[in-house]
Amino acid sequence: MTHDASPVGADVSDRTEERVRLRHGVTGTVTDDGYVLVRWPHAQDLGVITPRQRALLLRLADEDVPAGQDDELLATLRAGGWLRVTVELDGRPLYTLTPMPPVQAEQPVPPEAVLSRFAVIRRSREGMEAESPRARCTSLLHDMSCLPDAFDPEPRSRAGRLLRAGLWRAGLLALPGTEGDTLPLSQWSAHELWFHGRSRRTTGLGRTHGRTDWAAGHFPVPPPVRESSPGPGVALHRPDTTALGAGDPPLAAVIGRRRSIRQHDDQRPLTAAELGEFLFRCGRNQPTTDEEHVRRPYPSGGMAYPLEIYPVIRLVAGVEPGLYRYDPQAHRLEQAGTMTNPVRRLLRDASVSLHGRVAADPQVVLVVAARFGRVMWTYREMSYSLILKDVGVLFQTMYLVATAMGLAPCALGVGDAGAFEAATGLDPMVEGSVGEFALGSRLPERRVVS
Repeated sequence: MTHDASPVGADVSDRTEERVRLRHGVTGTVTDDGYVLVRWPHAQDLGVITPRQRALLLRLADEDVPAGQDDELLATLRAGGWLRVTVELDGRPLYTLTPMPPVQAEQPVPPEAVLSRFAVIRRSREGMEAESPRARCTSLLHDMSCLPDAFDPEPRSRAGRLLRAGLWRAGLLALPGTEGDTLPLSQWSAHELWFHGRSRRTTGLGRTHGRTDWAAGHFPVPPPVRESSPGPGVALHRPDTTALGAGDPPLAAVIGRRRSIRQHDDQRPLTAAELGEFLFRCGRNQPTTDEEHVRRPYPSGGMAYPLEIYPVIRLVAGVEPGLYRYDPQAHRLEQAGTMTNPVRRLLRDASVSLHGRVAADPQVVLVVAARFGRVMWTYREMSYSLILKDVGVLFQTMYLVATAMGLAPCALGVGDAGAFEAATGLDPMVEGSVGEFALGSRLPERRVVS
């Protein structure tokens, strides 16, 4: 990326040139009716093309071509969004715009247009990228000197005018008030719209979704089973699998009775045996001959099973208070921390989530953490979305098991990732909390439900 000491100005307009090239990933197919360009999910039938036009297509696939040529095919490709456009000054690239079909028609840029509140400018390997989940193109800035001019209502340089027009057509600029005056846009925070756009196939801007194994050959695969801690632990009750659930009500009845129960009976607290059976039924590793994967009672994207359960125990008969990690392979609790201030913060934060104020702490908070590499080694854009889906199916499993066992379950809407990091000492880029679930014994009579 270049930072020229002299900014782009009006006196260099005649030295500015547009060059075009086929977007990455575009392929051509010869059919009985002519020539078809394809780049999933778009295709365009060009009809019969001349040998000269075919040579131009081959050239566009290999190099940047001056955009000033008077060629009908070039105009068709540009209107269809098949070409990326690079603006150069004295042969030095200033920026590159890569559109998404269909390209919006050129129109005057209102002088009051400003940067969209959903747009971000971030560093990449090739320069600075200007992006937005609402954008119709990606914008790669090779030289930042043209950017201030593009944000001026009346750019002084041709490069600034071209960039401003491109940002406007792309949706990276917006009129003041148009992104917050109506509910459809006001309801979206910037980070939530970004997360939605990047974890779904909504942009078509070259994002690779699905299984990519991008880290293969660069980083080792995170193991499917986390190593057990050599420290002290608590052996848990292991129920008889042949009789497991024999006394449960029918599934339809369990689903119908499922409720979020926020109050626990401290006179008759959850027991170690109940906690052991609950964890066994929800999160244990099941026997498998596949050494690269594990199986648990709930589904997981790509069979990655990145989730770890950390019970924060305030009151369980037969277990000392503190922070534990559930070992799903050995079915035991590993001591992860005593009742330190960060551990108390986890309980207090759960209490506020349960009651909307500081009230009685839950008997147990099950902090669900993710070993991010188990998913992110394989997937890229959609990784965190898959992890949250795993949290959702685990929570539903916890709800149904707790209901069948007559316990008090409640999923929490938010948790303190900083307190979890402080309590465990884990690197939050490697393993961090992604969900919390309160569990305890039910009150014998009247109870608070949602």
